[in-house]
Amino acid sequence: MDWLHDFDEELRLVFKDCSIIISGFPEPIRAQGLSYLEQFNVFSTGSHKNYICYLLPFWLRDGYGLTDAEVRQLSVGNVFCMLYFFIQDDLIDSSEDSAARKLPLANLLYVEFLNRYRPLFPSDSLFWLCFNRYILEWADSMAGEAHGDYFLNDRLKIAHKASPLKLTSTAVLLYSGNASLITEAEDVLHTILLTLQMLDDYEDWEQDLAGGSYNCLLSLVCCHFNTQREALTKTQVKDYIYTTGGLAEYAETALSNHRKLEHCQLNSPHLISFHQMMVKNLQHMAAAIEAEKQLLQHGGLSYWLSKHINL
Repeated sequence: MDWLHDFDEELRLVFKDCSIIISGFPEPIRAQGLSYLEQFNVFSTGSHKNYICYLLPFWLRDGYGLTDAEVRQLSVGNVFCMLYFFIQDDLIDSSEDSAARKLPLANLLYVEFLNRYRPLFPSDSLFWLCFNRYILEWADSMAGEAHGDYFLNDRLKIAHKASPLKLTSTAVLLYSGNASLITEAEDVLHTILLTLQMLDDYEDWEQDLAGGSYNCLLSLVCCHFNTQREALTKTQVKDYIYTTGGLAEYAETALSNHRKLEHCQLNSPHLISFHQMMVKNLQHMAAAIEAEKQLLQHGGLSYWLSKHINL
């Protein structure tokens, strides 16, 4: 079972569908939209690989009896939804005019996302009540991130930054007559989205430190040194990761997240496999750091410190 390559051909069709739809947008939005889509196309070199957004409908398909056509429609809708909310993120994080110029594109993407979902659910469906709640969760999380220190105080709100993704699991469960599992699916996704953010934040900590963006790992470092985010230095972060074994603690949190999923009722082994892969990545990075420290402990510690701590 391969959570990614089992669906290569189907994903190619999804991105082809998206490209055809965006090609129908008026210029210059058409060119802008195709360029933006390409930045997230899983098959494009150097693109942002937001796998869970593309693949979640496929991961749920077999367990809940959806047809290939239904899953493809949901996945296309997810791509448009993802692109729409990434533009919102750009607007929140950037003061540049280039972000604001994406607004017309964002609205067309949002309409196409709704076009995929509206035929599946009547206006009085529970789906639309969940839709409202997920958007509210996203808005509340984004508005409070700068001062909330979610990793230390309210980790659920880290997952809420990607709450619109839950539309997929809710849609699949409602459509297949399994509404009783919606809450379980939400909890599973909250756990997975937290680990996903933790992994992203480890990879992006230098960029986030320089740009002032909230970051789970940096939050932990601030707590360790009892310092404010504004006063945190690159030296302190490297000291935490490479000298005090802080990444091992960080990886242990991800492993604890995985233990929560071991007995979940949601029938989606590919989704659980995806989470396990993220946990193992963090564990391997932490273990590699500790192994190198052990090798250099006798006679090479000064080299270790100069390599990883000096700016």
